[in-house]
Amino acid sequence: MASHAHSETPSMSGAAEASSLSKPSTQAVPTCAQCGASPEALKQCTKCHSISYCTKDCQKAHYKTHKKECASLAQAYVKVHEPKMASRAPPKVGDRSTGFKKWQFDT
Repeated sequence: MASHAHSETPSMSGAAEASSLSKPSTQAVPTCAQCGASPEALKQCTKCHSISYCTKDCQKAHYKTHKKECASLAQAYVKVHEPKMASRAPPKVGDRSTGFKKWQFDT
């Protein structure tokens, strides 16, 4: 049988891991997955929410690469994040989408 001396992962020891957890983490600046640009208005992939793009063109260009991992990332996202429910509030008084429409009276 192999000895347990090598059972520790090579990436970090317990002490190093504890010290890294106490330091404030610096999050990477989000960038476009296709071109690497970091504009303020990046849009996330609507399915997996893990990848961001600066434009629709970049999203389309990167689709072949991203689609291979998108489904599994989407499943992981759903496990961690609670889905947003549609509003159950009644429609607003001035909302034009409520009430009868002209086509409902045409016979």
